[in-house]
Amino acid sequence: MIYRKQEFVQDETDDPDFPIKVIDQLEQVGGDDVRFIGRATLNMQTPIGIQQFPISFEIEADSIEEAFEDYVEAAGPRIEEVRQRVQEHLSKVREDLTNRIITPDQMQAQRRDIISLDDFKNGN
Repeated sequence: MIYRKQEFVQDETDDPDFPIKVIDQLEQVGGDDVRFIGRATLNMQTPIGIQQFPISFEIEADSIEEAFEDYVEAAGPRIEEVRQRVQEHLSKVREDLTNRIITPDQMQAQRRDIISLDDFKNGN
């Protein structure tokens, strides 16, 4: 299906969690199907600083006004889902990095694999 997209923005300065709400209204070309897709950004602290993750979610509504009324309710679960996935991924990355740390004891055990300049000087 092909849709025509219109973007609607609501400036809601009274809402500290969502001061700006963005909704795309998708109207089916040659049909009467209308969908509302909300957009938000999740800001999360990562090892390389604060990262922004774009999030989109469908809003069940019959009009753009109703879609804005239901925005927060529709956004909440999707934002939490993305937050959980990012946290799980970061935990896995941290675990993988922790497992790659080589202790001095392990270094001694692997020393035979290390080439020393003395090996070349002695003709080995």
